Amino acid sequence: MASVTLRRLSKVFDGGVQALHHLDLDVRDGELLVLLGPSGSGKTTVLRCIAGLEEPTTGEVVIGERVVTHDSPAERDVAMVFQSQALYPYLTVRENIAFPLEMRGLAHAQATRRVLETATRLGLQSVLDRLPSQLSEGERQRAALGRAIVRGPQVFLLDEPLARLDAPLRIELRAEVLALHRAIAATMIYVTHDQAEAMTMGQRIAVLHEGRLRQVGTPEEVYQRPADVHVARFFGTPGMNVLQGRGRAGDKGRVIEAGSLVIPVELSTYEGELQLGIRPEYVGLCAVDQGVGNVDVLVVEPLGSETLVHLNAGGQPLVARLPGFADVRVGTRVGVKVDRRRLYLFDAAGAPVA
Repeated sequence: MASVTLRRLSKVFDGGVQALHHLDLDVRDGELLVLLGPSGSGKTTVLRCIAGLEEPTTGEVVIGERVVTHDSPAERDVAMVFQSQALYPYLTVRENIAFPLEMRGLAHAQATRRVLETATRLGLQSVLDRLPSQLSEGERQRAALGRAIVRGPQVFLLDEPLARLDAPLRIELRAEVLALHRAIAATMIYVTHDQAEAMTMGQRIAVLHEGRLRQVGTPEEVYQRPADVHVARFFGTPGMNVLQGRGRAGDKGRVIEAGSLVIPVELSTYEGELQLGIRPEYVGLCAVDQGVGNVDVLVVEPLGSETLVHLNAGGQPLVARLPGFADVRVGTRVGVKVDRRRLYLFDAAGAPVA
């Protein structure tokens, strides 16, 4: 396996559309790194530049110790798995998995052995002689993975490979990809727009937005210490509440005013306009006038293990995540309490406030 290093990588498409802006990223040898971001953030363009399917406008791609920026895809020794699976419809599963070995001229006996080992690892040994049209969606995605791993490439690039699957199958295959990574100690770069998928799969997560790398860190680091207000909003399901507010001196110390909330704080001396962040799990409900402000209940979403309550805090949206089935009624007014140890302050530009 090998590390992957991107140095000041930029990509400008015809028409002047800049997909990547001077991106620096180091992926460690044997690491499973997740590229996370919304549609259009540049995730797939990063993978295609690494694979050699796109040539960067500026910057370098390094695999291991070798600069491969201008090398052909075949010279890079990487394997890419697409959302669409891209299996050859007229070939059986066995033939699809064997195809890259045949292209490399591997001896038939050795290729047969490696195909069977790969199929067994992925639970495909019973469907090796079926065509893709005779497979379930999950089996087709396993076959696409098999065709990638049978070669033993230096780097695996996975472009939203589970996005087309239904939720239970997606969870099942996530576990299989993680088990596969542990078994072969591969360097993997996994693209997704799904924060839950990023949290459960990534040893580290690189958050992209509008072609810029916003933050790289472990799931805990990105969740607990977001680098800016965009990461705070995007990361988490639902994302962090961000309310427009201001810091000022109150009668008994400093306070943050945000919508209908007035929160005493000790964590900052910041005065003036700011953005107040707080994750939904640190927002609670109480009796009117018993918390840090009163809010109106707009929507209640019972999800079984938890309930999401959407609130109007003086004209600003606020979401509370409550355990179990919460007894909250739409149209009522309630008080809000917050965990003041879990507040985040950002300036008007979205940068954290110390």
